[in-house]
Amino acid sequence: MGHFDHDHGHAHGEHVHEHTHTDEHGQPYTHTHQHTHTGEHHHAHGGEQTIAVLQYMLEHNIHHAKELSDMAGGLSGEARHQLLHAVESFDQANGYLSAALEELKK
Repeated sequence: MGHFDHDHGHAHGEHVHEHTHTDEHGQPYTHTHQHTHTGEHHHAHGGEQTIAVLQYMLEHNIHHAKELSDMAGGLSGEARHQLLHAVESFDQANGYLSAALEELKK
């Protein structure tokens, strides 16, 4: 599955990511991620909202790391090398996010 289109739409208090992908049969499909922010944005340490945001970030990072890895598979040379470094960076960040989530869930 590749990441070939990435649109951002914005409305009042809303942030939307739209991704178009190609499945293993070459068929395109689109999905969106929507976030609504109203009022001030607070993250209490260990609160449900913080855990939810971190969980979302972790899942989103995993998704993007997979897309980068898929793209790297179709490349060679320095471009492939750099994309694989980006995947490693996502993997490292995901390890830290996972550890933070585990601590907050205690």
